[in-house]
Amino acid sequence: MASLSTRASVRLSSAAVLVPFLRTSVLLVGLSGATLSGCAPEIYLPAPAPALPGPGIAPAPPVAVVAASSPSPSPDTAAAPLDPTVFEPGRVPLVLEDPRLAAVKAEADREAFALAAQLLAGAIASLAPSPADRSVWLYQLGHLRALGGDPGGAARAFEESGATPWALSDYAKLQAAQWLVGVGQHDAALAAARAVSAEAPLAGAVELVIADALLGKGDFEAAAKHLRSYLGREKHPPQWTAVALRFAAALLQHPSEPHAEEAVRLARRVAWEATSAPAAGSAKDLEKQALDTLPVKKRRAFEKLSAEEQLAKARGLASSGQPREAVLVTDKLITLPRAKKAGELGCEAWLVRGEALVKMRNKKPEAADAYKGAIEHCDGQARRADALFAGGRAAASAGRHLEAMERFALLERELPAHRLADDARLRGARAALEANDEARFTRLLERIADDYPEGDVSNDGLFELALFHIGKRDWVRAMAPLSKALARAPRERAYWASGRLPYYLARAHLELGDQEKGLAELASVIRDYPLSYYMTLAYARLADRDHAAASRAVAEAAAREPAGAFTLPRGPWLDDPGLGRAMALLRQGDGKLARGELDKLGFATRTAPREVLWTAAFLLARGEAYTQSHAVLRSASNVGKPLGNELVDWLEHYPTGRWRAAWELAYPRPFVAVVAPEAKRQGLPEAWAYAIMREESAFDPRVVSPAKAFGLMQLILPTAKKMGERLNLVPDEESLKQPSMNVPLGCRYLTVLRGQFPDNPLLAIPGYNAGAGAPKKWLGERPGDDFDLWVERIPYEETRNYTKRVIGTMAAYEFLYARDQPSEALRAPLAASPAARAGMAAAP
Repeated sequence: MASLSTRASVRLSSAAVLVPFLRTSVLLVGLSGATLSGCAPEIYLPAPAPALPGPGIAPAPPVAVVAASSPSPSPDTAAAPLDPTVFEPGRVPLVLEDPRLAAVKAEADREAFALAAQLLAGAIASLAPSPADRSVWLYQLGHLRALGGDPGGAARAFEESGATPWALSDYAKLQAAQWLVGVGQHDAALAAARAVSAEAPLAGAVELVIADALLGKGDFEAAAKHLRSYLGREKHPPQWTAVALRFAAALLQHPSEPHAEEAVRLARRVAWEATSAPAAGSAKDLEKQALDTLPVKKRRAFEKLSAEEQLAKARGLASSGQPREAVLVTDKLITLPRAKKAGELGCEAWLVRGEALVKMRNKKPEAADAYKGAIEHCDGQARRADALFAGGRAAASAGRHLEAMERFALLERELPAHRLADDARLRGARAALEANDEARFTRLLERIADDYPEGDVSNDGLFELALFHIGKRDWVRAMAPLSKALARAPRERAYWASGRLPYYLARAHLELGDQEKGLAELASVIRDYPLSYYMTLAYARLADRDHAAASRAVAEAAAREPAGAFTLPRGPWLDDPGLGRAMALLRQGDGKLARGELDKLGFATRTAPREVLWTAAFLLARGEAYTQSHAVLRSASNVGKPLGNELVDWLEHYPTGRWRAAWELAYPRPFVAVVAPEAKRQGLPEAWAYAIMREESAFDPRVVSPAKAFGLMQLILPTAKKMGERLNLVPDEESLKQPSMNVPLGCRYLTVLRGQFPDNPLLAIPGYNAGAGAPKKWLGERPGDDFDLWVERIPYEETRNYTKRVIGTMAAYEFLYARDQPSEALRAPLAASPAARAGMAAAP
């Protein structure tokens, strides 16, 4: 069941538009930080409603199904922690989890919002809640009435909620203003918006709702002042592209030369700075319309762009998915006299040209050539290192490995202290290996940690050197870089690295005959790197020799976790007003608005106190905001070094006892009512479906990739249609954004892929990412590889890391939710293709 705020987004998006300027909800525009990327749902203003009755909430007639009038709070809130010094974030209840509102929740869960609102209004009238509960319930009533198609009733409920001071008073006033605009009560909306405290973190949203109200009154010039103020508050305020485009359109609806000129500037700002191709396209249309209204002389002045304007245009086109157009702009830009010599303009122009060509199909040589120009023109400039590094990558991608080596080496010589110098060393070594210069490859990586002791990829270089030796079956030489890397970083956290060094050291000891030490090290990986990719490999390899020892290592690690609930120490962090507002919003199911408060506390940047991050994650999950809640923990394993106050401690614990709740946050089961029966129907382990879903879409059902893959399991339309033939489903781009369509088709595709690799179903994972033919090709090239080395040698970095990530995620879902079933993640075959290896062994 989707959260209340999510359902609100979908339900309100179909409402008619009252005000010609702002279709997007002022609250989401002001607070959510979302962009018009196609991933975030829009909320539209409601259609006009009949005239409102007098102030106050008219109590609904008594309804028999209203919950009994017991004043006792829910068990979650009644059972205080035994220790008053701790706080248990998992026990903070949502508003509708109050047992007195059980009937309201039941109707809301089945999306009978009008009836739920009627029941809640009756509960407010008959149960005599405390003043604090009354304000909270009124706020929820506003939501339910809005969802039930009663904007006037929503406005009244929010007005009453905001009349008494409490954590969400200002939010209630602003929501009241929004809905008052929607029903045409513009003066009342202005009064409500202007009553919001000047100190509240809602100034941007207030400006937008005031602009809406003024537009409704026909006072465009007054509204325009607020829109200019909003767009000038910061470079890119939330949803600035939508606001700028709609403001530009409104300017053209009030014709004048100054308005047309302002519309051109707004449209160009979007076209040159937005990252959304649809927004950029709309901006181009508005720019043309505005230019067409100007006199010839003024139009020509606008059409003759300065060098800086051309550069901004090229950057915008390249970043918004229009690389071909960006290259056309740079064609003219690089011919300017200022751009023909070394300097900032020429440097930036050639860099943009290179970046755009990289994004174009079949333009790899041209991209490498463009970076040659960038390297020349960036001589002495701040972005010289960027030109050399990107130029090296482009040359390597074009197969010009000697040229790549030269560019990376030049970066190291000129800028040895630059953050990219160690990356250049690693890339240069790879280019040397591609050029069959094994001696240079070895020499470069043997010294990478000595030359760059603080380098963030030095361990990757040592690991790649070790793999090179392992590939030659030279386990003795592999041990030196592995040991050196382990001494530098005793514990790597990134999902693609966690446990790799001790795992391969264990393999080295086994290959060299030290069985006791090797097996002990495998058990150590199992204990110390819970449910990581390399833990799964260690388990499979240990179980192959001593199944009891592998099982014992897991059991002992799980048993050492402390029992009890997940708690946090109480402290001043709990008294932060911003956190109080965020928690109140999350209890209402308003995850989008809560993010505005949380981000001000440092949620997005991970600079908030760890207790705040944990609390936010738990409450977001309670509101079923899975894309946000699991990301708080997910990000800890996506970077080599923790950023800020990243939540990393859970990675060192098995999901039992106190730590199970944390793992459930990181690996939730959204849409289980669709996923579970569909996986069962197609004979697919549920953990497979969730592992793919988590890594493909992060549980966002409406996400669309640049490659036009849709929804939870990221299906392209041709594949979806082919899978639909067997299921009697006919998908299109929009229906693929619905779990009920996407999940069956994705499960079907996974089942088909698994069937193509009967002796090692795990090969379906790289097949899902790179296409079924890719793992078959790689198996043909390396039929005798061990599975672990086969994965390490997948030529596409994205597919290689994707395979590791999905297998580790599968292990987590199996451990959390399917421990009574055989684990596929922990039963990885030692050979990539057991059948192929058996055939090779049997050959004469």
